[in-house]
Amino acid sequence: MAITIPDKLLERLRLLGLDESIYARRSCKCMLSREELQLPKVPWYGHAYYTDAKDTLVFDPVSLVPCLALEPKEDDCILDMCAAPGTKTFILSFLTGNTANITANDVNLRRVMRLRANAEKYGINCTITSESGRTIKGNFSKILLDAPCSGEGMINKKEKVFASWSEKRIRFLAKKQKKLIKHAFEILEPGGVLVYSTCTFAPEENEGIIDFLLNKFDTAMTEEINVNINHASAITSWDGTEFRPDVKKCMRIYPHHNNTGGFFVARVRKE
Repeated sequence: MAITIPDKLLERLRLLGLDESIYARRSCKCMLSREELQLPKVPWYGHAYYTDAKDTLVFDPVSLVPCLALEPKEDDCILDMCAAPGTKTFILSFLTGNTANITANDVNLRRVMRLRANAEKYGINCTITSESGRTIKGNFSKILLDAPCSGEGMINKKEKVFASWSEKRIRFLAKKQKKLIKHAFEILEPGGVLVYSTCTFAPEENEGIIDFLLNKFDTAMTEEINVNINHASAITSWDGTEFRPDVKKCMRIYPHHNNTGGFFVARVRKE
């Protein structure tokens, strides 16, 4: 029997202006290529093409957004803090011509095996580590924190999402996310950029985390995200909590915007 959307999740979605129809959709897939292909292009990145191919790395095109928001350069020292299975590490490598100094980290050893296999299969030039994101050492000019989350935006895996969803789990994950983003900011070099992203709609895991970071560090400032994708602005309040106005610069990407999964993306600079 199919698992239906939890009533409380449906109530929360409606407060965000959404409804159950978002889960009737399926996200498209894309691939990357420097060569011009006879395939439709993904509008927000010229080297990404919509495809159903099975013989290359394909992924939800929305996964490009946090990587593009980071604006990685060839000489950057980049940490992909929660990297497994390696899709965003692959994208970062592609964006930098496979020459940036990328550390791909994940605390889960089983997932690290998948990360390592993908790095070898697709020739990703990176250093793979398995450390806790709360304690990993180093100094980085760019950090991508694609955080573990409740996954409400994973429309292609909705049954799995519904089966594990609860407000208690959201609160648990938000505590973990705050610890991760705090340490990520601490090991970010002055002038560096931190991109935080999730594939959930829950404000406690999105705006609430950025609001926490901005209140924790005077040197943290949100920046506009220079990616031309259909999106909504971040919300400024939730469940009686008012967020700082500069949280508004973050992106909320809903499934109906671009036929992708749902995503939240924030770009923060360390002054």
